[in-house]
Order: sequence, then structure tokens, then C-alpha cells
Amino acid sequence: MEHAEIIASAYTFTKNAFFSINHLPRWIVLFFYIVGPIIVGFIAATIVLQLIVLPILVSLLVGPDFGFTPEVLSGLLGYFAVLIGLACVFFVPLMQGYCYRLFRTGDTMPDTGNLWGLFFNGWRINITLFIYAIPLFVISLIYMLVFMYLFPDTGLYSAADVLELEGMMYVGTVFSYAAVQFVTTLIIILFACVGITHLCRTGSIREAVNLRKVADIIGKIGWYDYILSLVIMSILYLMITFVTMSLGQLFLNNVFIIGVLAVLYIFVLVPITVFFIKYLSIVYDTAFQPEEADTEEFDFF
Repeated sequence: MEHAEIIASAYTFTKNAFFSINHLPRWIVLFFYIVGPIIVGFIAATIVLQLIVLPILVSLLVGPDFGFTPEVLSGLLGYFAVLIGLACVFFVPLMQGYCYRLFRTGDTMPDTGNLWGLFFNGWRINITLFIYAIPLFVISLIYMLVFMYLFPDTGLYSAADVLELEGMMYVGTVFSYAAVQFVTTLIIILFACVGITHLCRTGSIREAVNLRKVADIIGKIGWYDYILSLVIMSILYLMITFVTMSLGQLFLNNVFIIGVLAVLYIFVLVPITVFFIKYLSIVYDTAFQPEEADTEEFDFF
């Protein structure tokens, strides 16, 4: 597999899709497919929480018995409204629906219209991701039961004394939980990326979560080439995220600049997502191409 050629092809596709004045409206539409649900969800949650829930909580919790103040409760509900707004990216999956279309197309960008089609196709991706994430939920449940059995008087986030035997067991259990979740997450990502691509190409959730079929596709691609492809894509994403977070740390107390950085990050994330999808699509297609004889003595990249 010639990774340099695949990168060049995905880059050319992304450049032709976005980097011109004529294609700026498409970029803006896809940007609002991400930001729109967040804004609408945040505004709706803020109205409900501040106008309906807050007066109820004030009447119940403000007083000498609990120590809350109306300002504290309002701030907590504000954070909760932000979380609800961010969750709307999952519950109103317009961008996921467009990614579904993009996986199915060839050398042209699909249409951005038909919001209902985007919504339902986005939920097909969400359901597939949820199925792949089930092992993470099961592991969390198992470890929660282990914590309840071994440390009935110690909360998950309590400061245990690591010098005592029970404290060492507690820390060891926490680290083992983190390690198991990390390894499981990596395995899920390996299968889910091809699974999502297979879902979009076949239209079948059953086929997308068929681990034997997915493993067979990865085997045809080549495990080394496939993992290297994911590493290349991850490096680009992590670079953009690192730069944004570093700038955010410099202006941590400036809410306006933090907001601008968040908007710019999402705006840049749109073409990067398209690049990822095109890159992964080309890698996926190599599993269904006839094998060619490799005449190179050493082909690292």
C-alpha cells in the first residue's frame, strides 16, 4: 500500500472540496451541522433549567440545612446546560449523516440537503458506535461491582492511603481499570473504523458489527498498513487539538478568546473530517482490489 499516494489523493479531494470561494458555503453549512445542534440545545436547556428547574431547586435547597445559594444553583445548571448542548451533537447527528453520505460517494462531495435523510443516516452511525462501545460499558459495570465489593467504605475518587495494604489494592485496581479500558478502546477503534465504513457502503448495521467480516476486511487491507493509516490520521488530529489546547491555556481567563478558539477549532475540523473519511475510504477500497506483485525490496511508506 502506497500511503504517500493515498495521503495525496485524500488531500487533493479535500482541497478541491473546500479551498475555494465557490465552496465556502458548503464549508459553512457543514460547520453549522455541528454547531447548530449545540447552540439550539444549549439555548433550550438554559430556558428550561433557569426558568422552570431553578425556582424549584431554590425552594428546596436554599436554606441553612443545605447551604446552597441561588447563584450557585444557577451556575451549576448553566454547566448542565452546556453538557446538554454538547450532547445534542449526538442526538441530532446531522454531521454524522453527512459523513455517511461521504463514505458512499466516489470522487465528488455529496449534497448537503435533505436534513431528515442526514438525521436518520446519522443515527445509523450512532447505533453502530453504541454497539461497538458496549464492551466499555460492561467493563465499567464490572469494575464498579468490584469497587463496591472490595472497598465498600471508599468512594471511587477518595484519597486512599497508598501505604496501607487496602490503599495499595485500591490504587492497583484503579490502574488496572484504566489499563483495561485503554486497551479495549484501542481494539474497538481498530474494528469500529472499518465497521463504520462497511456500514456506509453496505447500508447494513448487522454487517457493520460482524466482527469476523470486519476482521477479514482488515486482513485483506493488511493489519500493518491499516494501523499505520490510523496512526497517520491520528497524528494530524492530535496536532490540531494540541495547538488549540495550547492557545487555550494561554488565554484561560479570557472567555471571548476561548470561544473564538472553539469556533475556529470546529471550523477547521470540518475539512479534516472529510480528509479522514476520504483517506479511510481509499484504505478500505484496497481490500477489494486485486493484489499486485510488490517489486520493491523495501517499502516502508
